[in-house]
Amino acid sequence: MSELQKDLILMDCKIMLKKLGDIPFDQSFSVLQNDLWNIGNKYGITGPEVFMILMDNFPQKEGK
Repeated sequence: MSELQKDLILMDCKIMLKKLGDIPFDQSFSVLQNDLWNIGNKYGITGPEVFMILMDNFPQKEGK
């Protein structure tokens, strides 16, 4: 997978997270899962792969 494709996936994930807002994970899980799979389908990868890209590039708190 190219860096450009990863950047596009991350951009879609950022839009998705803004849409979900600041709600607890357990309340947003089904929407999050559907959105991850939709993003994955758009780029020819699976939802779990999209989630892994998102988590690998998610900002970390200081001191960790």
